[in-house]
Amino acid sequence: MPQLRPFAPLAIVVASLLLAGSAHAQSADDAIRFADRTPGVTAYSLGLGGVGISGVTDASAFVINPAGLGWLSSSSVSGSFGLGEVTTGGTFNAPGFDSFLERQVTEAGIANLSYLFKVPTTQGSMVIGAALSGVHSYTRTTEFDGDNGSNSITDYFIPFSDEFDLFEDADGIYPDFTRTLSFIAYETFAIDLDQGLLDAGDPVPFLPAVSAGTVAQYGFFEDSGQMMELNFGGAMEAAPDVMVGFSLNIPIGSFERTRIIQEEDFQNDNDGTSGTTDFDYLYFSERFTSDLVGVNGRFGVSMNANDNMRIGGTIETPTVYAIEESYGTYLETEFDNGDLFAYGDQPGQTAGSGEFDYTLTTPWRLGMGFSFETGPVMLMADVEWVDWSQMELSSNTYDFGPENLDIRDALQSVVNVRLGAVASFDNIEVRAGAGYHPDPRTEQRFHSEGFPSVDRGRTFGSLGLGYKLSDRIGIDLGWMMEELTDRSDLYVDVRDAPYVSEDVTRNRFQFGMTLGL
Repeated sequence: MPQLRPFAPLAIVVASLLLAGSAHAQSADDAIRFADRTPGVTAYSLGLGGVGISGVTDASAFVINPAGLGWLSSSSVSGSFGLGEVTTGGTFNAPGFDSFLERQVTEAGIANLSYLFKVPTTQGSMVIGAALSGVHSYTRTTEFDGDNGSNSITDYFIPFSDEFDLFEDADGIYPDFTRTLSFIAYETFAIDLDQGLLDAGDPVPFLPAVSAGTVAQYGFFEDSGQMMELNFGGAMEAAPDVMVGFSLNIPIGSFERTRIIQEEDFQNDNDGTSGTTDFDYLYFSERFTSDLVGVNGRFGVSMNANDNMRIGGTIETPTVYAIEESYGTYLETEFDNGDLFAYGDQPGQTAGSGEFDYTLTTPWRLGMGFSFETGPVMLMADVEWVDWSQMELSSNTYDFGPENLDIRDALQSVVNVRLGAVASFDNIEVRAGAGYHPDPRTEQRFHSEGFPSVDRGRTFGSLGLGYKLSDRIGIDLGWMMEELTDRSDLYVDVRDAPYVSEDVTRNRFQFGMTLGL
């Protein structure tokens, strides 16, 4: 049975305080998560699958191609309300065991507000305006519950040989860790020095609290938050039937992630005999919150090629995000006799928690689109090129060299494709859309050998309806379904570590109204 440790040596405390200031959650995956967008920011655009680079005249033009604003016939104000439902089916996978759980979450709020002003001109067209739009939601929850007879999260807490040093004082030998989680695990007896391994000269003389049998592992991963975008811009007729436009865009968002992993010796395989500890239960949580604000510019052109066809192109500058991140870690370990050791909930227990500021610069985006109208039907198509390997992280206090090298090696350029169609009947429009955004990851380099990788490409399908109540008032309904597969590892760097494969379905609904002025 572990005994309460004496006060941690000064070297450990100093190391833990230094480690608290290091980067916590910045990676290629995090960069993609922050920089990506979901098609369809208005009810009109949602029903069309987010297509419209050729030139659309509602507030979605600020995000798709601002040159489309030039085709607007009159000033207007508009807004839409959105509902979202996200279903995640998670399959827990460990050698010889799998189990399935489904979790559903909902969200609601203002999706878009805009004001567009048709500037009086003696010839040509000019439109200016502003909008606030939701461009991405992070909300989703994955729950898992399964048995693991191959390893334990306490194996993950064991340091590598270069992540600690051993020292000796009057109380005996003690470790000085350079890995935060190993320090926290040592303080809570999730891992411990082993005298036998020390005497044998083992380069890593630590034993995990779980060393035998099967443990139950359960918990959840939860993401929340959204990205909004404030737009200012306009368009003008540069030549007959040729519109050019520009928008200045300020994305503002927040993202919060919570990871809860619990482990229980439900069969009492670790009972303090045969070289085991009397481990009973472990609770591990990681939380971090990121607040983001950025700026970029979009330039576009939209032109009528003939009476039936319109073509357009757009360029988006890199978005520069300033990100403020706060994070915290908590670990508690309980043994059969009721002894409980915890770290992370008391003053002075600062390892694994802190704040960190850094900058994310996203890649350029280039897009082209066309629309073709024949009778009451209009067909539309967009392609968008993004080289995700050009993203870059930077900070005044941390060297992101390894992370940026990983971004360049692990990510590639992709071409996003979106299609849409509109059929008009008197005062009614029926809309439909589809799209595919490929996974920019060049490979899936997971640490659990023998387990399959996953393609995180995103597929979209949508329907919409528009109805003119009068010459000045119109209402729009839009629905979009997004599907993707994903994977979350409970922990890494352990042979046959468990993971959760995820099937995510996101349904979005918007109701919008436009008032002509």
